[in-house]
Amino acid sequence: MPNLIAYAAVGIWPIAVFYMIRRYGFESGVLMGLLGAYMFLPAGFDIDLPGLPAFDKFSITVITLIAYLVLHKKPFGYLGLSKAMRLVFLAFLISPFLTSVTNTERYFYLPGLSLYDGLSDSIHNFLYIFPFLIGVKYFRSFESQQLIFKYFVIAAAIYAVLALWEIRMSPQLHSTLYGYFPHSWLQQYRGGGFRAIVFMGHGLLVAFFLALGLAFVSAMNKTRTKSMRVNNFALLLFIMATLILSKSLAALVFGLFAFLMITFMGNKLMHFAALAIAAMFLSYPIMSSMNLFPHRTIMNYANAISPERAESLGYRFEHEEKLLKHANSKSLFGWGGWGRNRVRDEMTGQDTSTTDGKWIITLGVRGWFGYISEFLFIVVPIWLSFRIRSKAKHISKKESIFLASHVLIVSLILLDQMPNASLNPLYWLVAGALLGRVYDLKEQAINIEQEEKEDKESVSNSSTLLT
Repeated sequence: MPNLIAYAAVGIWPIAVFYMIRRYGFESGVLMGLLGAYMFLPAGFDIDLPGLPAFDKFSITVITLIAYLVLHKKPFGYLGLSKAMRLVFLAFLISPFLTSVTNTERYFYLPGLSLYDGLSDSIHNFLYIFPFLIGVKYFRSFESQQLIFKYFVIAAAIYAVLALWEIRMSPQLHSTLYGYFPHSWLQQYRGGGFRAIVFMGHGLLVAFFLALGLAFVSAMNKTRTKSMRVNNFALLLFIMATLILSKSLAALVFGLFAFLMITFMGNKLMHFAALAIAAMFLSYPIMSSMNLFPHRTIMNYANAISPERAESLGYRFEHEEKLLKHANSKSLFGWGGWGRNRVRDEMTGQDTSTTDGKWIITLGVRGWFGYISEFLFIVVPIWLSFRIRSKAKHISKKESIFLASHVLIVSLILLDQMPNASLNPLYWLVAGALLGRVYDLKEQAINIEQEEKEDKESVSNSSTLLT
């Protein structure tokens, strides 16, 4: 049962966000607001008032940012998108309505959906994706890109300290401060020890956050950009050690992969790797449906590392297969929420499925229309970054490394949606900032080409006059 501190923390957070924006500027305030909410506000908790969206750690932060922009008459960022991306954004917002009108019938004991459900889910979608627009509009420059990297490194270092404490003492910070444990205790016990949950709600979320922190600090270390007074390489080793102790194989693989790619590989290869990950993600449901994805081979590799992990992976694949079959029966717009996307026993109606990956949840709830419209917000920036890489010859080596690292990090966020469901407004900000950076580089390249063309025409006209 949440205590008064949980209610107070969520209730006063808007004041804290407004203060941080006024004290440190909009970009820093946004980062501190979203990072602080994810890292320290209560998990799995919301204040649900009649007729209003539920106020949880992220929705209250996003609503505060919207209020700030409205009060100061600042643009939301929608017009900063290309025409094609504006259509994708609108498709993402209307997808709950299309799901609602195609799911008016009952599903076992669950009622059909109404237009109210569509409206409620559309509002949720808007709040969920809104930081992406902020990223596109307000984090376009190289300076703001560096700011994201710097704040993530600092945040990961702070969380590594808290995570180490919980790994040693057991995950109890959340229950001690907020009066309740946000998830299953048994899932946080692995390999004879504990996973840390701190205030994120699950050990897998903490481990992936540290994996991203390792990627961010790897880029800072490679470019010799200061993030804290502590040496970047020392921070890198500290975060890596904490990630190893976090008992999450997937997050460890992601983190080490990012570290090796950023530290030792070229920018071109990082862009290729990110693009390959995006292509695999989009094709994974189709390949799984056609039995083309090498599930068995992956399980054999996992079994060589740990039979326990292989068993867990096999359990996930088994349930994904059932959920995918169920999703394909309403493939275009999905089954909608309230558990309608889950597989149930034909006789009793009891839920017999386990949903872990964000991809299968989205596909089951919103169908292919919702799946494509949502994940294009991540795939498109990766694709456009790959294309702009060869045209952005005017940027420095340092800028190129940050861009390639940023693309790789966004691709890892996408990849984590296959085994887990870690996508949240903070990570949407990171993806939006990548798209904004690509737009900015494209504009710079066009301006340079225009200037060079005008210079050539000026020289040509001068030569004509002299003749």
